[in-house]
Amino acid sequence: MSDIATRLATTGQLLVRSGIEIDRILQAMVDDHASVTANLPGQVIFLSRLVHSDPVKGRVLIAYSDYKAANTALLSAGSVTFRCHHRWGQFAFNSTRPRPATAAGLPVVEMTAPTIVMGLQHRRRATRPQPLEPAELPCQLRLGLISFDARLVDMSLDGRAFLLADAGLPVCAGTRVQGVRIRPRGREPLSVDLDVSHVIPAVLPNGERATRIGCRILAPDWAMEQLVRLFVVDVE
Repeated sequence: MSDIATRLATTGQLLVRSGIEIDRILQAMVDDHASVTANLPGQVIFLSRLVHSDPVKGRVLIAYSDYKAANTALLSAGSVTFRCHHRWGQFAFNSTRPRPATAAGLPVVEMTAPTIVMGLQHRRRATRPQPLEPAELPCQLRLGLISFDARLVDMSLDGRAFLLADAGLPVCAGTRVQGVRIRPRGREPLSVDLDVSHVIPAVLPNGERATRIGCRILAPDWAMEQLVRLFVVDVE
């Protein structure tokens, strides 16, 4: 499996829906002190940089601009599209709900972490992606004589993944679950193994309790490619 840089260089344009890969992209921007820009109402341009990405809390922290009017416009906006020319290409992402915060004693703007990042090879013109199916796949885990339903909700290019299952799922960190059946839409089910790294309780948006399973998917390359294409989409 390739990384984002290699895949973007090959395809030219990517739509990234994997939370794991999005965090890697944003963290690389933080590490490189890469500039981000946003065009705001009133022909105001916001220019600054990311200072922190927190995938657990689902937030990003952005340093204030040197231009006070740009900071005011940013805090007044409900939704902002940021752009960044990074080492791998051009990236764009949307964050919402800007609010004042602090980081290491310095004032910053806190916003929601993006759920989608668009990547574009340098000097290439963007094309509009086709409508996308939901970024989750139904799974079936057999533990002993009992089968449990789950959903694959995130997967990276290197096979790291997250599943959501019922709150009472009897699985522990450090175990391998074999023969998990994942059902890509319109294709035959795939059989994969999971190396479980952590199991934590979760609460769904509707208030129901669930189990969030962090794992690594083990499968042949062709099967991994089928799965990952749902979360890192090549845009033709």
